[in-house]
Amino acid sequence: MPDAETRDPLADVRALAEALTQTIGVARALAESGRAIELIGLDREVGLLCAQSLDLPPDTGRRVRPQLIALSSAMEALSLVLAARAAPSG
Repeated sequence: MPDAETRDPLADVRALAEALTQTIGVARALAESGRAIELIGLDREVGLLCAQSLDLPPDTGRRVRPQLIALSSAMEALSLVLAARAAPSG
């Protein structure tokens, strides 16, 4: 495991944002196909991402903005799918 001197906090935030975006994408695909999905722990991971993002210096943090926007869009899309599934039909 890299020590604190060799870690790249920006790369860590980008990697976590990308992993979460992919996870949300898979969850959305499963939900769209009618499969049950489990989202337990997602809030913890998003909280970690937020904390790590806030720890970045402002100029550095701005560089991760595109990944955070992509994650936000993926979460919104999943939310819409879940809301549609929960809506009563008829």
